[in-house]
Amino acid sequence: MRKKILIFYISRYSGHFHAAMAIEEGLRELRRDIDIVKINALDYTNPVLGKIINKTYIEIIKKKPQFWGHIYDNPKVLKKTKKAREALHRFNMSKIKRLLDEVSPDVIYCTQAFPCGMVADYKRSCGKKVPLIGVLTDHAPHSYWLYDEVDHYVVPSSETAGVLEAKGIPAHRIKVYGIPVDPRFRVAHDKKKIMDKLDLTEDDPTVLVMGGSQGLGVMEDVVRSFMKDTMHSYQLLVVAGSNRKLYNRLGRLSRKGENGHIKILPFVENIDELMEASDLIVTKAGGMTTAEALVKNLPILVVKPIPGHERMNTDFLVGRGAAIEVSDHHGIYDETNRLFDSEGTLESMRRAVEKISKPDSAIDTAKLAFEGN
Repeated sequence: MRKKILIFYISRYSGHFHAAMAIEEGLRELRRDIDIVKINALDYTNPVLGKIINKTYIEIIKKKPQFWGHIYDNPKVLKKTKKAREALHRFNMSKIKRLLDEVSPDVIYCTQAFPCGMVADYKRSCGKKVPLIGVLTDHAPHSYWLYDEVDHYVVPSSETAGVLEAKGIPAHRIKVYGIPVDPRFRVAHDKKKIMDKLDLTEDDPTVLVMGGSQGLGVMEDVVRSFMKDTMHSYQLLVVAGSNRKLYNRLGRLSRKGENGHIKILPFVENIDELMEASDLIVTKAGGMTTAEALVKNLPILVVKPIPGHERMNTDFLVGRGAAIEVSDHHGIYDETNRLFDSEGTLESMRRAVEKISKPDSAIDTAKLAFEGN
């Protein structure tokens, strides 16, 4: 009998979606006789609310990031929103029941806490026994994940596991497999061919600049910082993601640059190749981006991480020696110059990256669907 897998995520342009895609690829690499359904939980249950939430999140991150840090996993906010969350789950219960009756999944994966909570509440109220797997895409295990009905939690690190245990989750339900990264990132490409394809030279260092799928953070300031450096010649690969306004602004900015090579890219599907061609990534510490960089053995320079989940991601990476943090864009090129000019610093970071990289994360996560089979 073919196994049926349901994967919930939220937002097309997010690490949650990329984790869902990675799990799907991991499942198909293990077995072909399976049916997989991926669902954007907010689009399915509350499409208008989903758009409002995404727009509000982006506005907060852009204008009031400290406010996000204040409300992130805040016990007072958790308590005040409990009744509203329970009401929303009750409102969505009939939709979840209809979907589960239609798909009849043998296993459910959730790469974000909102659908995980809905399914957990459904399991409790309806007595459903379907295995539920919560997959965390950051090192920050906030309390919105906590449900007795979640059979397994897949987490990025032992530190994350320790926080979950402290919150009351039994150790046997926690799997330290890493953030699921598409299995294609494990494949080593011919770097010279990729550089030729991207019109890059091996003579100058290549720096990849990213702000996640939605092009958030201080990317424009980062590019300006590199352009001010007249002493070094860097090749910049700048991925604006789905942020079309940023893409257009960066395009205009790059045409003014005379120092080095600047290539501005929109949302692309070949991040694995871009990472393979790069010597360093400058980013804001999103869980998925940094997990992919770890698999590609790419040292990380973190600039102004978002308070909350990215703060915890940064603390983990810096603490393990895989990343260096710069508080704002003004210190970017100084720190980059130090890394490339000093003997052995980048190589030391690469060794640290290799120690914490989890290239089999998607496969290991997928294997949970076949436990006992």
